[in-house]
Amino acid sequence: DISSDFDARLYLATVQAIAYGTREIIETLNSQGFSISRILATGGGTKNALWLQEHADVTGLPVVLGRETESVLLGAAILGANASGAFPSVTEAMRVMGRSGVTIHPNPAVRAYHDAKYAVYKSLYAMQRQHRGIMDAIPVE
Repeated sequence: DISSDFDARLYLATVQAIAYGTREIIETLNSQGFSISRILATGGGTKNALWLQEHADVTGLPVVLGRETESVLLGAAILGANASGAFPSVTEAMRVMGRSGVTIHPNPAVRAYHDAKYAVYKSLYAMQRQHRGIMDAIPVE
């Protein structure tokens, strides 16, 4: 069915566009002195295998899921444990109470494809900003 094929391609393009945006954010942070070497994922998105694999493949970074599926509850417990004095800091409570689960690794076989597509993404984004500037210069009545 042509409609189903179109919908699937549109969905994949949307997921990849978000992943390319994530890659751009990570590259910007790393250029400012940060050292991002993995993506930590929690919440509903962790149930979407395509979302996770595309983010790993596009960024070239492993995506690490938390062992606890109820991340909001874990966060509340961590804050409560710190507030009660059980831990000297939120960071320490996170270190002790938080655990890593499954790790999704990037597929090196698709790296060149995503590097090329990311270059196209950045070029199109730059052109879109330029075109928006042209249109914004037109007075609206």
